[in-house]
Amino acid sequence: MIDPSVSYDIATGVGTVAGKELVVQTIRSMVKHIGNLQKTLESGFKIEGQQMTIMCSDGIQKYSLSLTPKRGLFGNPKSVDFPHGVPLRVELTQMRGLCPLFDCVERTIDGFSINLTELDPGELYILDVEYRFEDHRLMDSLVERIIPRDVPRNPDEDIREYEMSAQLKHLDVLRQKYFNVNLRDLEFSVDVSVYQDINTKVPGIFRQQLEALVELSKKKGRSEGYKLWRRLYQLQQKEYGGDTMDILENMYDLFTPGRFRRYIDIRKDFTYLNCSRGSDYYDNLPFPTWPKSMKVISKTDLNYNKPAAEGLLVYNQADFVSEIERLFKLETIK
Repeated sequence: MIDPSVSYDIATGVGTVAGKELVVQTIRSMVKHIGNLQKTLESGFKIEGQQMTIMCSDGIQKYSLSLTPKRGLFGNPKSVDFPHGVPLRVELTQMRGLCPLFDCVERTIDGFSINLTELDPGELYILDVEYRFEDHRLMDSLVERIIPRDVPRNPDEDIREYEMSAQLKHLDVLRQKYFNVNLRDLEFSVDVSVYQDINTKVPGIFRQQLEALVELSKKKGRSEGYKLWRRLYQLQQKEYGGDTMDILENMYDLFTPGRFRRYIDIRKDFTYLNCSRGSDYYDNLPFPTWPKSMKVISKTDLNYNKPAAEGLLVYNQADFVSEIERLFKLETIK
């Protein structure tokens, strides 16, 4: 069983490093929770192994224990009751055949209960118990994340590379004598600047069209409004003119997650998760134009045996610029 005094000392040490009493309380609560679970289960089971997985993106703690029901000389208890918190999910699985035993676990008002009468003594089972993760700031105290702030490693004209790294800072917190902790789907967010790539390709005539549209969106007299419409019409007749709103619509589509994903490659220990557009370059317009940057989110896993991860975000700048060039030549973007 976990020694409460050890867990307290570890938590206090982390609190000193992090400078947050909240971190101390959260870590102590995590250790105490699995300690309560272990102590309760020992009345009817022999615990073969255990671990805790923190699913960072979902905000969930998952406790997994491998168990064998005890053989009692004077009979076994009919059930094991855990009254220390209602879980989000609890599941008991027989290792032989990997069969979930739904009828053997019952939720209660303050926790759950396991029916031992249907279990075979000496057989190996896996118990999974999930709870909501209460303090997401704990990740910042446990993990050192180095995220580039739009400072690419490679200034090559065709691609830009962003290095990412993560490392556990307090291994003694994440592993004690009887259990191990895994961090799953630890998210990283990198801002990939795109406005310079666009600004170098957007024709001056198109910018003038945008300015005319801005003026038209304001309250104008009939005479002044007519002049602006004439001005916009004349601009659209020139080279690279075209329909301003059609071009903006096609450009907007470039920055949807499904489209911009084509220009991003995540390598090494990280995997791609999602992307979203940042604030608009023209933040004073009543309609969207193009963003200053795109926020690219990737994820990685860490644990005691693999406490560090390295990643590389590759932005295919040349391919993206080619799409912008084709757009202003009024070619269809495929």
